[in-house]
Order: sequence, then C-alpha cells, then structure tokens
Amino acid sequence: MKYNRLNKYFKIIVFILFTIFIIIFFGCIEIIASENIPLKVPDFIPEGTIILDEPSSKEIIYISSDQSILIFRNSTPHLEQLQSGDVLLLNVTRFNASYLLFQIKHIIKGRPNNKGVIIETKPWENHPPFISALIAQPSTFETGQHSYLTCHAADQDGDRLHYTWISSGGTILGNGPSITWIAPHQTGSYSVSCEVMDSNGNKDIESVQLFTVEKFPLLTHEEKELVRRFGWGDNNRTIRWPEGYVEVYDATNFSKMQEVLNQWNEVLIGKVEFYLSDNPQSPVKITYNSELRKENFCGHIDTHWRNYWLYATEITINPDGSFCGYPENSYALYLHFFSGVAGFNTWKGEVVEKRDWQNFNLISEIMQMMIKALYKVPAGYDLNRDL
Repeated sequence: MKYNRLNKYFKIIVFILFTIFIIIFFGCIEIIASENIPLKVPDFIPEGTIILDEPSSKEIIYISSDQSILIFRNSTPHLEQLQSGDVLLLNVTRFNASYLLFQIKHIIKGRPNNKGVIIETKPWENHPPFISALIAQPSTFETGQHSYLTCHAADQDGDRLHYTWISSGGTILGNGPSITWIAPHQTGSYSVSCEVMDSNGNKDIESVQLFTVEKFPLLTHEEKELVRRFGWGDNNRTIRWPEGYVEVYDATNFSKMQEVLNQWNEVLIGKVEFYLSDNPQSPVKITYNSELRKENFCGHIDTHWRNYWLYATEITINPDGSFCGYPENSYALYLHFFSGVAGFNTWKGEVVEKRDWQNFNLISEIMQMMIKALYKVPAGYDLNRDL
C-alpha cells in the first residue's frame, strides 16, 4: 500500500518535471524563432542619404514587385523634403528583410483625394570619380624650379575624394587636390600622376608630363613675330593652355568634332590634348547662337585667361545653314574657329571673311609654326628677353 502511494507520487513528480521540460524546450524554440537578427547595414552610405526609419517604412501603402514604385501616406513627415535625385535608405521589413538603397527619379506630392505620395525610383549605384583635368603650371621649366599641379576631379554621388600623387622623379610637397612639384637638378621628362578614389574604393587616374631644361630654348625672330602677331593678349608675353588634358563640350553635336580635335592635338605635339566630354561645365564649350544672324557672323569666340594661362573659351555657331553654307563648310568652320581655342588669334586686328575659311580643311603651315613656337615656352614667357 505504502509502495503504491510512493509510486503514485513518483509518477506525479515525473509528469510535472516532464511538463516543465516540454515548456522550457518549446519556449526556447519560440524565443530563438522570434529573435530579431539585426540587419546588416551597408558599410558605405552615400553622403546626403535620407534614411527612412521603421516607423516611416510602415507608412508605405504600396510597393511594386520590382520596387520601382513606392506609395506613402501623405502623413509621412520624411516626404516633405524629398526631391528628384535624392538617395533613400529604406528598411522595408514588411516586404523585404534587407536594407535597400534607392535613388528618386520622380516624385508626385499632394495627390488629389489624399491618395498618397508616389515616388518613382531606381536602384542606387555608386559611380566612380572622374578627373576632368590635371594641370601643371608651368609644365616646362628650368632645373631646380617648381610647378604647381592641380587635379580637377568630381564625383557624381558627392562622395568625399582621396588624392594620391605619384612621381617618377623630383619631390612632391603637399596633398589633396593641389600640390607643389620640385624638379630635380637633372634635365629630362618626368611623369606625375594623380589617383582619385572615393569612399567606396572606385578610382580614376591621370598623368601629366613635366619637362626640365637647363635653359629655355631661344625662339627665332620669325617665331617671336608669329606669336606677337597671332597670339592672344599683348605683344610681349605668351598666353597658352597649361599642359595636360582639356575637356571640350560640344552642344551642337557636330559629327566630325573628334576629327577637328585630332588635327589640333597633332599640332600641339602632346603638350595639350583636347578631348570630347559630356560635361556642360567643360572649359571649352561649343554652342549655337541664333543672335549671330543679326550680325551676319557664322561664328564667334570668347577667350579667357588669367596670369597668362588660358582657362576657358566659348565658341558660338550661327545655326543658319543657308548663310554659312552648311553642311559643306561645317568642317572648315569648326576647324578654323578651334584655332582660337588652341591659341592662334586670327581675329587680331583683321576681319576674317567667309572665303578665308570656307576651304579650310587642313591647318595651315603658318598656324602650325606659331602654335609649336607658343608651346615651346611657358605661359608668360617674355618675348623680349633674348633681344
């Protein structure tokens, strides 16, 4: 009897312990299953990104399957400042267990009947930085002197940029977008490169050649007279581009513009190289100007320089084909006008008639002689120093 009672108590205790074990076991599974594993936020978030937190994410009332359309309630406070081009960091936990980076293509606010705010997006992607120009002032100088180098770079995403300078000789002083390069006491050609990297590891690199000489070459009397007659500015100092790459933005979309640049680049023998760019802020711009019809001009050029260095030019073209003989004379017109960009001022003290450029399909010998003489010596070179 006593044994049966003990056996009964034992079974009750075992049952209770087993029940507790089951509760604890399934409770742990419940805890593990419901644990919120933190989402991994990307290491790189572009500067200026608008972060929509979880409460704002819950304001989404619709998201398309390809995530290109987001519709928010009008009450979402973050939407007040949104504009096209903004980058969104969105934690859409209701639809996708990850952080998503979008860039706004279009946004429609204040929809009638309070239906919400519609945002059209595209996946955000980081763009590499772009070096538009690497300029050395001067690029040819006597041994032991120094040059100031500036790397003009930009990043479409607005990322912070890191600059690394490398030289095949000489001494680099400073860092960032501008440095000073001290030439060695040996004549020769030296390469200086600038590498620009954004915070995401994307990079661009450009190089410029620097030349050191014992003494600047003497220009012949004929070369000096050509520079005096056809150079920009006064008659005593040379005005030219710094050596390196120079962007050219052609808003007229002339089909043979690259051929024009190729001809002039050959004359410049590597001292300056013009190249086509999609950047409207390029230092050389070519556009149409209908106002030239009133003055019966086929084109016009404005040139800008500072401290004897050219830094910007604008060519405007008359779009009136009947007056200027397009398309037959287009190449001649563009090639002729670009002489002013290179440094040859054909308008100095004389008027250029249409007949003077209509058959201008090759750069004349006098232009080539003047340009090559101009780029033998640095900007600001005193043409009277050897008299």
